[in-house]
Amino acid sequence: MNEPDSRALATPLALASRVLVVDQFGSHGMDGLRAVGCDAIHNTLLSSETLALAVADVAPDILVVRSMCVTEAMLNASERLGLIVCTAPNTDNIDINAASRRGIFVAHCPGRSAAAVAELAWALILGCDRRLPDNVIAVRERASPEDQPAEAVGLAGRTLGIVGLGQVGQEIAKRGAAFGMHVVAWSRNITEERCDALGIDYCANLVNLAKLSDVVSVSVTANEESHGLLGEKFFNALHAGATIINTSLGGVVNEAALLNAVKTKGIRAGLDLHEYAKSIAERQILAQLVQQPGVYGTMQSGALTTQARQAMDQEVVRVIRQWLEHGTVSGCVNRTGESGAVTLIHIRHVNRPGIFASIFDVLGKAGINVEEMENVICAGGEAAIARIHLNAPPTEGDIALIRHTPYVFGVTVQAIRRTSDAG
Repeated sequence: MNEPDSRALATPLALASRVLVVDQFGSHGMDGLRAVGCDAIHNTLLSSETLALAVADVAPDILVVRSMCVTEAMLNASERLGLIVCTAPNTDNIDINAASRRGIFVAHCPGRSAAAVAELAWALILGCDRRLPDNVIAVRERASPEDQPAEAVGLAGRTLGIVGLGQVGQEIAKRGAAFGMHVVAWSRNITEERCDALGIDYCANLVNLAKLSDVVSVSVTANEESHGLLGEKFFNALHAGATIINTSLGGVVNEAALLNAVKTKGIRAGLDLHEYAKSIAERQILAQLVQQPGVYGTMQSGALTTQARQAMDQEVVRVIRQWLEHGTVSGCVNRTGESGAVTLIHIRHVNRPGIFASIFDVLGKAGINVEEMENVICAGGEAAIARIHLNAPPTEGDIALIRHTPYVFGVTVQAIRRTSDAG
């Protein structure tokens, strides 16, 4: 019996890749995945409990999820899984550490719903100022003119404070300028120069922003750093009758402090409510808050527009296409920012098969690990330069062995200056 020709078994990665899509995903997105050669399967009937069984059965190379929990057990269910694309605003539902241990990339698609969230924030700003929900209720109940809600203040010429100047915050700021508002902003990672470039005034801290602002819009990433970011100190600085809009995920705003400010200072609030109230006490406070006059809420609807969903679907297809065609991952959240490499070697060599086997044999026998590498082909395709990051410095003997490897032109070695060592 003849042995199979291994070359005949080789299949382009794009044609071999199976994509399992769970949660919501549009038909145009599915068509886009199939157009790049993927075997795409869309199953919206799965739950976090049944996902591991589905992964074991389908054996996908790529998983697309939104809110479904991705556990270590699910990650261990198939050896083929190499990429997870999350369409949610964050990746809290994915065990990132477990994915990293198994060498599975996790990507997300930030900013695709930024315009939609900004539009909702502005709907809430206008709703709070014009008391739109109260007016709608009055009209439906055929209230008399004297029962109408209080007169609106108006927005032109007033100050809009933005907490979090990411893509959503920038979209909110653009619309604020269009309404003739003076825009100020605070964010952990912005500078005065960046604010100047955006035509926004820079606030050094949240208390100053609260003192300056008539309307505050909050759109920051939910994490341990931002939990409870806006608490009593912030609301004490906010002047009576101001408005706060929160479209952030998670407990960025301290609801107890906000409730007190609503009751004692007449603060108005527009909230896109997310399921982040976990304790009974938190749920009780939230239940009281949404019953207060001047507090308006929506139900996790920031990104729920057709435009935002289509943009997200297109971005998922783009991320997967890039992964299949180039082996790189846009929006990767678990690629290390700085590896353990301490030495970089440059190897100039003839561009032909087999050279790296000899080089890696030398490094392996020396107990040196390759942390990262890049092989750049020179014009004409006859020669190349390999840049190899190593976790330990090679000895002069190791370098001599590499230099004398057939088809190697030369080797140079340099120490890597780590960012943490920079003075």
